[in-house]
Amino acid sequence: MLLDRALAWMVAGALAGALPPPAASAFSNVVLGDALANPTLRALDGGRAPLLSRSVKANVFVFFRPHQEHSLTALRQIVGCRAELAGRPVRWVGIVSGSWSDEEIRAAVRDAGVDFPVLVDDGDALYGALGVRLHPVVGISDGDLRLAAYQPFREIDFAQIVKGRVQRVLGEITQAQLDAVLSPPKATNGTVEDVAHRYVNLARRLWARKNGAGALEFLRRSLEVAPSGSAYGLQGEILAAGGRCAEAARSIDMALRLDPADASALAGRQRCAAAPAPAPAP
Repeated sequence: MLLDRALAWMVAGALAGALPPPAASAFSNVVLGDALANPTLRALDGGRAPLLSRSVKANVFVFFRPHQEHSLTALRQIVGCRAELAGRPVRWVGIVSGSWSDEEIRAAVRDAGVDFPVLVDDGDALYGALGVRLHPVVGISDGDLRLAAYQPFREIDFAQIVKGRVQRVLGEITQAQLDAVLSPPKATNGTVEDVAHRYVNLARRLWARKNGAGALEFLRRSLEVAPSGSAYGLQGEILAAGGRCAEAARSIDMALRLDPADASALAGRQRCAAAPAPAPAP
């Protein structure tokens, strides 16, 4: 049985032009190329909705847990990935076990700045049908509702890998281009700075959409890769806008030390200077 399953995986991967799945598979009951069940689930915002849609070329579904930090990080990055792929025929949904309360789920959704539907798997029937083994994990179906790809969470370039997998399903990139995303060359002069700059640009897009939590997550990653005045400045501006002036001060100081004319840092400093002083403790 296991040999048959492994052979099916290899054949499906070859037909789909996909790389072999990682050693620890995300789902124990389906393999690449399998037709997926399409149950109707309860929507967190009310009503019911199907897991998958035939009116798009790719369905992206994200299994997450409300109190898991990696899940929150993954959701924030998926929000940015969705923004990058805006306008494509892709449907995005979050999937969460019905074992969590709606209050816990809503808190996680707010924290991550999720701007796509979240479906609740009451009774965990979908979890059981797919054999979900990892959290968080992204599944992607093609237009025929077959499992085309999946991606467990990883610390490095998770959003870019998900984006690449979606683009491969859409036919926007070749397998060779996807391989380059999955296994990028080692950093050379300028590459690290390019990655950090890309994260800052993603953060700016999210901040323009008032998604401060998602923007801060990408700025954190940018600063981990290569600190820059633009990342510190935008971080300070967002923190200041949220009334977190004590936290913003360090980011603003770092930004202005690197670039005394950084507009975001100056805007953040002005906002905090104009904020009323906190009331004295009784």
